[in-house]
Formats: sequence, structure tokens, C-alpha cells
Amino acid sequence: MKKSIICLAVAAAFLASCDPIKEEKDLTLYNTTTSELDGAVIITQADVNGNPAADGNYFSYTTSPAMMVSVYNLNSDGSENLLSYGYKGNFVIAPKRGSDPNQTYFLRVVNTDGSITLVEKHATVFVKQELDPEIRYLASDEYGSKVWKWDPSVSGTVWGNMGYCGGKGSDVGLTGNGQWWGVTPDENGEVTASFLEQLQHTPDGAPHGDESIFASMVIDEDGAITCYDKDGNVIRKGGYTVEGFNESDPDAWKVGDLVTSSILWPYEINSGGRIPSKFEICYLTADKMTLVYPDNGDFGGLGNWGEATYWHFCSNSDIAGMAVGYGKTAQKDWTWDYDGEHTVWGNMGYCGGNGADVGLSHDGEWWGVKTPDDFAGQTGHSNTGALNGDEGEGAYFRLTGEGNIIRVAADGSTINSGTYEIDTSVANDWKVADLKTTAGTILWPFEINSGGNMPTTFEIVYLSSNKMCLVYPDKGDFGSLGNWGEATFWHFKAK
Repeated sequence: MKKSIICLAVAAAFLASCDPIKEEKDLTLYNTTTSELDGAVIITQADVNGNPAADGNYFSYTTSPAMMVSVYNLNSDGSENLLSYGYKGNFVIAPKRGSDPNQTYFLRVVNTDGSITLVEKHATVFVKQELDPEIRYLASDEYGSKVWKWDPSVSGTVWGNMGYCGGKGSDVGLTGNGQWWGVTPDENGEVTASFLEQLQHTPDGAPHGDESIFASMVIDEDGAITCYDKDGNVIRKGGYTVEGFNESDPDAWKVGDLVTSSILWPYEINSGGRIPSKFEICYLTADKMTLVYPDNGDFGGLGNWGEATYWHFCSNSDIAGMAVGYGKTAQKDWTWDYDGEHTVWGNMGYCGGNGADVGLSHDGEWWGVKTPDDFAGQTGHSNTGALNGDEGEGAYFRLTGEGNIIRVAADGSTINSGTYEIDTSVANDWKVADLKTTAGTILWPFEINSGGNMPTTFEIVYLSSNKMCLVYPDKGDFGSLGNWGEATFWHFKAK
């Protein structure tokens, strides 16, 4: 009985203490003003370590009085990018490299009558500076690091000896010019037995994991190289710099020197395990790198055909670099991959598997056009029932570093233009990314047997610095991968 009396007394006291003004507003709709919203949200700005910073990228907020607030900024296409939602929270504003450090974001509340109160806020944040061109190639521009692996596509070999020949370094990087002998990966791709037979070239005569074709090295923008075995265990790590980088002369022997001792299988051939500390970069693109080291480091002996060691590496992780190039001023043109033998547009089975087999070997194809003249008989697939001028060898579509795409006819006239986005979050064995575009902005942008449908999302099933293959399933049914339904393909090459 006593407990009940006490509880009733406390409840009565609580009710008596209520603010009479709030009681009067209980049945009244109330809208927050912009000044009230601005004053109610308390924001702090910090660096990655949580220390207060006037140009920090990390924000925290609380509200007093408590209210549900949406915090968002705008994407490049004007759509909203929600940063946080709640009575309190955290958000990050980290613009892409080279962006304006002065950023705008918004606070928003929904009032009881459904109206919106909005406050525009401004902050100065840290933006990474533009990377040097050589670091963009080595570590990417967008991602900050790049995965490099052995590249047997050049000559079938990945490490070996060659004549220190001079001439064009790109000939070594693209065709293996001057090579004498090299290690060839096994057919199963698991372990290169040839490497295991060359342990006399290591300082301790033992394998370390980089003899596997699945070994890798990650090069980052902060000057570090980390090598991994096929299971992801660290083999070695260290720093690197690049000296004398200059890519202005396409006929030059090298574009610069890579100063490091931490690459995969870093041994000079026939030296008893010597590990160089500087390698000549004979060839370097967004997806290929060839290094050379002359006997005993005799860089002055170029052209004497003395023995030298070579390394071939490749990377498929820098999608933006291969597709577009680097920086806001970058642009790259893609045209039909006409070679007189293979198809460039047509239909195929939506087969699944490894998309590179479609891009390189044309796996799964049913039918396709091989020449510009072949397109003349395919106008029924066009949205106009006629040719548009983009079937010729001179036609191309251009991707720019600012996110624009332009479709250009063979005579140089613009057919259509718009914007594009490359989404790498969807990457798997079948595709490396999705290309999302304004409708009608790639060459001959029509889904086959659709009466002129122009897709806006294409799967990039294969991409290198020189080749691109796109696929679109019937009616955009991306979930049917592997059922061998009809799909459309496009084969392009860099112009």
C-alpha cells in the first residue's frame, strides 16, 4: 500500500511540473525555422585521428533540442548523396583528388505538416593534390594503390634474360623484343614450375611465394610496395621512388627508373642472388609495366647486347586509368575493333564464366558484323531505321575525365553526348565494372532484336588500355547470367 501511494505521488508531481506552454502546443502543428535548425545542429570537424582540424574530412553532429536531421550533399549529376540521418551522427566529406576544397552540404528536417526546412552549409576540407604522372600509372589516380601481377601475355615468359639492346623500350614491353630465355607459367596457372627450377638465382636457394602466377605486389601512392604470395601472405615490403620520368619520346629506351628492392622475384639472373636497387622502366601504362636491369648494373652499356634481366607485370585493377586516363583533362577515344576477321557487334549467349574469354576470344558469340559494310544490313536494329554514321572505322566515342561521353560519326560530326559513370563495386569474374551512360552515347548503341532500344547500363566484361568489350542481356535482365539467353556485345579498341 505504501509503495502505491509513493508512486502516485511521484506521478502527480511529474504532471504538475510539465511546461504549460508545451501543453498548449500539443495539438498545434509546429514548423522549425531555418535559423532554429541552424542553431540546433552542433557540428565539429576533425582529421582522420579525431583531432580538431579546420580542413578535416570527418564531421560529427548533435542536435539540441533533439530533432531528426538528414545531412546530404549532391553528386555530380545533381542527385542527393545522403551522408547521415538521425538525432546525432557522423559523416565524411572526402572529395576526389583535385576537387575544390570548398564543399557544400545541407541539413534538412521534415516538419509535422510535411513541409521541409533546409539549411545550406559550407566547409573547407582536405583534398589530395594531383599525383605525378608516374605515380598515377604505378598506383592509380582514383584508388591510391594498384595490384600488379606477372604478365605472361607479352611473350609467354615473365622473367628471364635478354640482350641489353637499346632501341624502343616499348618493343620490349609489348613484344618481348631482345629476349633470350624466360620463365613460362604452367598451364594450370597455379605455380610456375620454371621458377622453382631457378632457385639458384635466389640468395638462399629457397622459394618465397612469388614463384606463383597468383603472387602479387601492391604499389601505393605513398611510396610503398608490398609483395604477397598466392594466399595473401606478405613476402617482402619496402619503399620506392621514381627518377627521371619522361614519357614524351615514344621511341625512347625507358621512361624512368624505379628505385626499390621490393618487387616480385627481385633477382638479377645469373648473379647468385643479387637484388638490384634500381630498375629501368622500359614500358609503363595503366595496365602494363616492363622492367630491365643490365648485367652488374652497367646502365652505360645500353646497346652492347650484353646480358640483362627483364620483368613483365600487368594490372587490371585500375579501371578508370585504362578506360579514360588520369585527371580532369584526361580523355580517351574508343573505336570499333575491326580486324577483318572478328565480329564487333552482334548477339551471343549470356553465358557467364570469365568475361575476359568473351573480350579476348569472343566466347559465346552467335552472330555479328565484321565490317562497316555489314552494318548497312542491320538498320532494323537502329532507332531510326537508318545508319547514323557511327559504323565507319573513323567513328568513336570519347570518355573524359570530367565524366562526359561524346558519340562521334566517322565524318567527325557529333551524333549525341551526355554523361557516364563507371561502377566498379559490381566487379566479379564475369565483369570488371558497369558502364552507365546517357542513352545513345556509345557507338551503334542498340540492343539487338529490340527495335532500337538504347541501354543505359552496359557490363564491361573485359578492359585493358587497348581493348574494351561490353555486354547487355536481353531486356536488361542482368539476373539471368549463365542461362544462355540472348545478349548483345560490342568490341572496341583505343583509337
